[in-house]
Amino acid sequence: MLCLSTASSVKIPTSLHSSCVNGLLSKEIIFDADTFYRRHWHAILIMILLLAFSLEACARDYEPIENIRHTMQRYIKNNLLQDKDSDYEIGHLDQRLKLDKCDQPLEVFDSGNTRLIGHSTIGIRCRGSKMWQIYVPINIIRYTNVLVMRENLSRGSILSASDVTTRRLDISRLSNGYFIDKNEIRGKVLKRSLRRGDILTDGMLAVRKLIKRGDIVTIMASSGTLAIRVKGEALMDGRKGDLIRVKNHSSKREIQAVVVATGIVKVNM
Repeated sequence: MLCLSTASSVKIPTSLHSSCVNGLLSKEIIFDADTFYRRHWHAILIMILLLAFSLEACARDYEPIENIRHTMQRYIKNNLLQDKDSDYEIGHLDQRLKLDKCDQPLEVFDSGNTRLIGHSTIGIRCRGSKMWQIYVPINIIRYTNVLVMRENLSRGSILSASDVTTRRLDISRLSNGYFIDKNEIRGKVLKRSLRRGDILTDGMLAVRKLIKRGDIVTIMASSGTLAIRVKGEALMDGRKGDLIRVKNHSSKREIQAVVVATGIVKVNM
């Protein structure tokens, strides 16, 4: 306890300084006690409060930011990464973050929107005597080989397997979609011109019309061992699998048939 006498001055020696209050007491401070009593009694109170606050802050033990990060890394590697083609990023953890030291192992939990690919968040909490929890942004990256254009092609071109090649990309960033199998794009038509290296998406492609209105088509019908083929005229455009109207040249009747190939439609008997 510090006692002040009006007959003397107050000296606070540097030997009493702690590492936590060096910023406050970097030198010996000598006050005239009489001045403090008569004019600056409030300064004593402020100094005591500042010292008490500094000592209390120094006495508190905080959870190391690196411990929080390492705990999250273990959880992500064990629970969210699917294979060797996956990676991750953890959002910024401010080094000034002051969380009480946890006396129990830290616990990572699903925040409710945690995803196996792309941007989301995960939670980490302390369930010890001083409980707290925070949410941290993460990004799960997944690489795979996607189809890209080998050369420039104009609108209306029909794609073949030789028109594309593959490139290893982070698919978490490909919000418009992508293709990985050349069979998925074979025979499809470009809706717009594409340049070399463009990533192919479903919105760029259209299924090629196998039949156009006015085309002479073969109408196939079968029942058991009986099969009939007659000529007709397509009254609509059609892609594979489309149901279109055709006119039977023999009967002059309009019927509905399914497009099965270029110039061929099929009806059920």
